[in-house]
Amino acid sequence: MEKDSKGLRLIHGSDQRRPDIEQPSPVSGSRMNPTMRQTPRSSGDLIMSLRATEARLSSLLEDRSRISRDLHDSVLQSLYAIGLSLETSHRTNTSPQPGADRAYSHAVDQLNRLIHEVRGIIKGLADGSVQDMDLSEELRQLAGSYEQLSHVTITLSLQPSALDVLTREEEQEILNIVREALSNCVRHAQATHAEVTIRTHGNRVRISICDDGKGFVETGAHPKGYGLMNMEARAKKLGGRLLLRSKPGQGTRLTAEFLLEPILAPV
Repeated sequence: MEKDSKGLRLIHGSDQRRPDIEQPSPVSGSRMNPTMRQTPRSSGDLIMSLRATEARLSSLLEDRSRISRDLHDSVLQSLYAIGLSLETSHRTNTSPQPGADRAYSHAVDQLNRLIHEVRGIIKGLADGSVQDMDLSEELRQLAGSYEQLSHVTITLSLQPSALDVLTREEEQEILNIVREALSNCVRHAQATHAEVTIRTHGNRVRISICDDGKGFVETGAHPKGYGLMNMEARAKKLGGRLLLRSKPGQGTRLTAEFLLEPILAPV
């Protein structure tokens, strides 16, 4: 125990305040807005949010090396082979149909674009980076491509605030879900119109793809194609679920939704 220059006792290891002097309260003596103070509950939400983010990212980015090798050795090489076959077929075709050159050019452009995308994905996986992308622009290009290849008119209804909260990994998974859904619509549904919607509902992001096609009868024994299983796996990867609704003559609606991390609200 020591004494200061005025003879008052100094006690180390504690916060001793003189009882004869009124101490300011944390609120009245500071500029902190009471609505911004943290409580044990909000701190717990923050920890939950960080843990949820870590889990989602770990799930989305796991096993990079194996995926990168598979993409390079299988998918990319197959795309190159398809390109060579397409070029050979076009060059040796002695009786081309009207519009064949235009269709060939469009197919080549799409194939080159896909090769570029796959190479970008491989690079991102190899160096651990996340490829930057603009989901709204990617969806517009995707819709335009399918409209050129079919008689389906595709409408996009994208809520900006919903797109703003997505991570790059989530955007990529959503793009793949929409791509597969539109592919099924164009190939199987005999639809004339399809709509892609991305919106927030509370603390969830919901992606909906609906069409006016022929639909089908929903039964528990309805076989799941590889594309549908992939979409379900992608939705599950995001911590969400995939719902499919269809009736004969009334089209099909596919909905994927997932929960965002808890948002801290003022208390």
